[in-house]
Amino acid sequence: MKTKNIPKKTIVIRESLFIKSFKLAKSNPNKVGLMILFDLLFLFSVYALYRISLFLSIFIIFSLIYYLTILFAYSFFKYIILDYIKSLFEKTEISFKKLGQFYSLNIIIAGIFFAIMFLANFLLASIKPEYRPFVFIFLAIPYLLFLYVIVNISHSSFYQGASIKEAVKKSFRIAFTKMKIYRETILIMILLALALWLLFFGSGYLIRLLASKNYSLYLNTYAYFKQASIIVFDLVFYLVVLINRISFYDIIRENK
Repeated sequence: MKTKNIPKKTIVIRESLFIKSFKLAKSNPNKVGLMILFDLLFLFSVYALYRISLFLSIFIIFSLIYYLTILFAYSFFKYIILDYIKSLFEKTEISFKKLGQFYSLNIIIAGIFFAIMFLANFLLASIKPEYRPFVFIFLAIPYLLFLYVIVNISHSSFYQGASIKEAVKKSFRIAFTKMKIYRETILIMILLALALWLLFFGSGYLIRLLASKNYSLYLNTYAYFKQASIIVFDLVFYLVVLINRISFYDIIRENK
C-alpha cells in the first residue's frame, strides 16, 4: 500500500525590523560613524547659537529667527544623515538641491504640532489644577510619540522622492491608520526604557542596602550612580533613535 507524501509546511519567521536595521548599521560602521558625527555637529551648532544669542541679547532666544535658525541647522544635518541612510540600501550621490524644500517641510511639521500644542494649552487651562498633571501626561505621551513617527516617516518619504504635500499626507496617514508597520520601532523604545528603569531601580536599591550604614558613602556613591545612569540612558536612547531612523527609511521603501 502506497502512502502519500504529505507536504511539510514551512514556517517563515520574519526577522525583527530593529535587528535587521542594527545588522545593516553594524556592517557599515564608517557611514554610521559619520551619522553620529553629524548629530554631534548639530548639537554643537545649537550650543554655539545659544551662546551667540546670549552675547547679542537674551531676548533673541525667544525670537522666531532664533528657532528658525535652529530648525535650519537641524534640517541641514538631518538631510545629510538621510543621504547616508539611503546609501545603506543603494548607491547615492548627495545633492542639496532639495534642502530648501526639506527645510520647508520641517517648518510645516513644526507649525502643525505647535498649533496642536497651543490648543492643548487651552484645554489644560480649562481643567482643575489638581487634575492638570495627569491630563498633561495623558496628552503628552501620544503627542510626542506621533510627533516622532510623523517626523521620521515624512523625512524618509521626502528623501525617497515624495513632494512636501505627499510626505506630510503620507506621514499622517501611516501614523494613524497603519500602526502595525511601525509599531516595533515604538515598542523597542518602550521595552528598553522599562528594562533600563528596572536595572537602575535595582542597582539604586542595592546601593542603598550596601551603603545605608555610611550616609556620606551613600551620598557619594548615589551621586556617581545617578550621573552614570543618565549617561547610559542617553547613549542607549540615542542608539535606538539611530537604528530606528534606518528602520523608518526601510519601512517607507517597502510601503511606497
